[in-house]
Amino acid sequence: MKKIIILSGSGELPNLITEKLKKDKIDFFVISFLNNKPPKFIGEHNHKTINYGRVISELKKLRLNGYRQIILAGSLKRPTLSEIKPDLNSIKLIPKFTKTLFAGGDNNLLKFVLSELENIGFKILKLYNILPDCFFGKGNQTGVKISKNIFKDIDKGKKILSVNSQFDIGQSIILQNGTVIGIEASQGTDNLIKNSSNFIRVKKEAVLVKLLKVKQDLRADLPAIGLQTLKNCKKSGLSGIAYSANRTIFINKDDVIDFCRKNRMFLYGI
Repeated sequence: MKKIIILSGSGELPNLITEKLKKDKIDFFVISFLNNKPPKFIGEHNHKTINYGRVISELKKLRLNGYRQIILAGSLKRPTLSEIKPDLNSIKLIPKFTKTLFAGGDNNLLKFVLSELENIGFKILKLYNILPDCFFGKGNQTGVKISKNIFKDIDKGKKILSVNSQFDIGQSIILQNGTVIGIEASQGTDNLIKNSSNFIRVKKEAVLVKLLKVKQDLRADLPAIGLQTLKNCKKSGLSGIAYSANRTIFINKDDVIDFCRKNRMFLYGI
């Protein structure tokens, strides 16, 4: 029988994973971190909240009990060095971690984490293999008409994000009639949408393009879109979202598609 560890951050995704694993009768254990909200649907017997500096010790204990696979899910606050508080198993990683942290960029940090998890004997699972129903494929998913101008903006946004990803800059961009309204940096997609609302011209087509970074590891930090993102798009006057087909997680997929159809918003996979 599979025994899976969930390294859990905040958000709805860890909840979806725990529900799925329960349904499939797969043994799992959740490790969440201080200052990050843990999943709702877990019991005391299979959950522990720790500081970052104890993660290696906890993983080694679980490995002795037959856990060999890990899922990374949810958003984690980047820890400061003072928050890590390493124990004996983690302290030897501090010089390498510090160098990675000061180098900047989410991709560098993810590569470091994935590499170290593999070094201690774990297999990192792809979310697509756990929650395949949370992904949409290519093309128009809502049937809402997409104009030629929007397709031009989607193509332009794709090219800009491709260049930006070389510097590990965000996954999202908002465009309107050829004009770049805003680009995601460290503020996150929802804040990008909210902050861009004052610059979007009323009754003019605008689009959010949210794509996987070039050469991004598919085992962590996939683009995610939920109902709140769609509500923010609607409030800010966006016509729809272009996303990475089969590489973007849709939280509560049925609710997302219903909202888009009721509000005449498109979802387009590329």
